[in-house]
Amino acid sequence: MYDIRLAKLDEAESLQAFIDQHWRKDHVFAKSKALLDWQHREQDGGHYNFIVGIERASGDIHGVLGFIPLSQFDPAIPRGRLCWMAIWKVRAAARGHKLGRNLMMYLAEQIKPDCFAAIGATQMTLRLYAEQGYQVGRMTQHFILNPALDEFSLVALNGAPSPNVGAKSIRSGTTLTRVSEGELLAQDSNIFDLQQALPKKTPTYIVNRYCRHPCYRYDVYNIVRLGQIQGLIVTKTCEHRCARAIRLVEFVGPDTALIGLGAAWLDLLAQEDAEYIDFYSAGIPLEILAAAGFHHRRENDPIVAPNYFEPFRQQTIEADYMISSEVGQPFRIVKGDSDQDRPNVLINAQK
Repeated sequence: MYDIRLAKLDEAESLQAFIDQHWRKDHVFAKSKALLDWQHREQDGGHYNFIVGIERASGDIHGVLGFIPLSQFDPAIPRGRLCWMAIWKVRAAARGHKLGRNLMMYLAEQIKPDCFAAIGATQMTLRLYAEQGYQVGRMTQHFILNPALDEFSLVALNGAPSPNVGAKSIRSGTTLTRVSEGELLAQDSNIFDLQQALPKKTPTYIVNRYCRHPCYRYDVYNIVRLGQIQGLIVTKTCEHRCARAIRLVEFVGPDTALIGLGAAWLDLLAQEDAEYIDFYSAGIPLEILAAAGFHHRRENDPIVAPNYFEPFRQQTIEADYMISSEVGQPFRIVKGDSDQDRPNVLINAQK
């Protein structure tokens, strides 16, 4: 019934219409071809990184599976190294024909990534992933509240005391130093090589994914300890009714680079006049995050450090993930991966 292949460039309008009608009405990709191109148009310009199921009788799209290879932001990274799965949807008329499974099979057998992963998996897809032998789990949220504030408008304490940054997480000589695009590309550092966890990113990836984002402004910082660069983080500051939050969206380097940053986070909160800084991640040991000064929000935690700002919702969010790497292979998943940190509302992006 279906031809399964990569979406052609002249199918952009049909792809946008499918997303609008069958995934989410007024989705940002349905409204902005520029943003769709930035995230999913293959670097060589020949197709979109969307696998489509075309009904032969009508020629209509009945299913899609979007993916984002690391090479989208650094062509020097082999295209098959790792792919993030994104929108995966089959319209109601195609159910019962295994189209969704066949779209995923095309990704595995034709794109042939060494590893693929997804964030925001549903209970149904988690079962499918588990059946395939892939690792599944839930990302953790860690946060630090601004101790200089007595009242919060973004955060809801719900009667709980505000957690403090532990003294053991404050290590003298450990700082965050803002770095420009040019400095990042020019600096002589092996932090990208020292990271053992998948996926392995590059300075060019960081520049194209964050520094040159068409809508958002990100800040890149070196983690410096006693004059030596230990790692790198990327943050984004979100705002709602003049209140601000710092979202840690990327971390590169060995896990231990985070240890001792307690004072640096407090300095960053003061500089940005923000209520909190938070970090969604998977694969980083909890003891490392505690040693970095973060409070681990567990599922029964009364404190709410909001995730959604477009539009703003004062609620916590759980994000489940899948990764196809072998058990025992270290991996790291952060909020900037896949399409978890893309615009939901068009402000600066061109249509």
